[in-house]
Amino acid sequence: MTKVFKFGGALMKDADGIRKVASIIKANANDQLIVVVSALGKTTNQLERILQLSINGNHNELSEAVENLKEKHFKIVDALFTDHLHCRNKLSDLFNNLEMQLKNLDPDKYVTYDRIVSFGEKFSTLILNAYFEYINLPCQAIDACNIIITDDNYTSAKINWQQTTEQVNKKIHPVLAAGQFVLTEGFIGSDPSGNPTTLGREGSDFTAAILASALDADEVTIWKNVPGLMNADPNRFKDCIKLDQISYHEAIELAFYGASVIHPKTIQPLQQKNIPLFVRSFDDLSIKASVISKDTSMDDKQPKVIVKDKQILLSINSRDLSFIAEDHLMQIFNAFSSHKIHINLMQHSAVSFSVCFDSNLNKLEALLSDLKNDFTVKYNDGLQLITMRHYTEELISNFVKGKKIFLEQKSRSTVQLLVQ
Repeated sequence: MTKVFKFGGALMKDADGIRKVASIIKANANDQLIVVVSALGKTTNQLERILQLSINGNHNELSEAVENLKEKHFKIVDALFTDHLHCRNKLSDLFNNLEMQLKNLDPDKYVTYDRIVSFGEKFSTLILNAYFEYINLPCQAIDACNIIITDDNYTSAKINWQQTTEQVNKKIHPVLAAGQFVLTEGFIGSDPSGNPTTLGREGSDFTAAILASALDADEVTIWKNVPGLMNADPNRFKDCIKLDQISYHEAIELAFYGASVIHPKTIQPLQQKNIPLFVRSFDDLSIKASVISKDTSMDDKQPKVIVKDKQILLSINSRDLSFIAEDHLMQIFNAFSSHKIHINLMQHSAVSFSVCFDSNLNKLEALLSDLKNDFTVKYNDGLQLITMRHYTEELISNFVKGKKIFLEQKSRSTVQLLVQ
């Protein structure tokens, strides 16, 4: 069987996590395996901070932040290897490259973001590849930038499926045929000019789906530190229920509304090829995986709750109380698109348009600057967006008790509440 495994950074936060990844790969040695990895735990957040410090010219804090990131990675290397000099030297070269890039930032902030943040996956892949070689696992690392071909829509690049499929088959099939498994980075690719691109936050799931589709794989497994797909976030709610099975359609709905287990773009490539997606516990291998497939029979058996914190509600009004018409909406949507702001909820009345989105103060200021000349704009921040699928009225009343409701939208299967 051809399988694609994806391991997230939270699973590989230390040497023990990487050893467990290796043991799972060993247990699947009889399969043709493609392993997709994220940056090691919280590295992407650290790189985002490093980039901001560099842009702001905070050189002392920047040096300290880079050293902390180095120390985290070198600590893992030292714990994995008795003879770690070779891996340390390669990792040092990569960090030197990062520091050089930080001194020569591109004027385009989105190009710069992708160039810097993509180092996280390069660090993790280098360490894992060296460790697999160290324990004699038959692995070959393939740079995702050489196989995942995208456009130049930096920070949320779109896949060139034809070129990607050609490169994936050209570079991966021979490795699998030779009895080796493939290791590659999630989240990143490259544009036609060879510049690094990223697929959107948590995009490693999407990488796994892209590779599975291009290779016509038999299945994809996303390994998580939860028992499987849950009907709510177990870190937030005590009485969560594991979902043994949901359909592609239900998974797309949940991902769209912000379910953190699956990246929103992951499902469609798998649905088109009818490739099942398994979500498995990394901590307890005895737990049966949740499966996402074409079977819809279990979709409405359990209510599902998704909560997104740090939401902003933007209220946009016409200055002269004229109707918010199609040309106004086009102007508003263009502003959101140009600042790469994803809308989570919107509501339209005669003279106003309300929009809810994830808090990002830098993007908010730029957006307000674009809109304030033509509209009256007010906003509330620190809000919470609650989405319920296959809800009951009792469930809704429990969630809104003691809360102020700013917006509410309801259909037969879904209710969304923006509250404080």
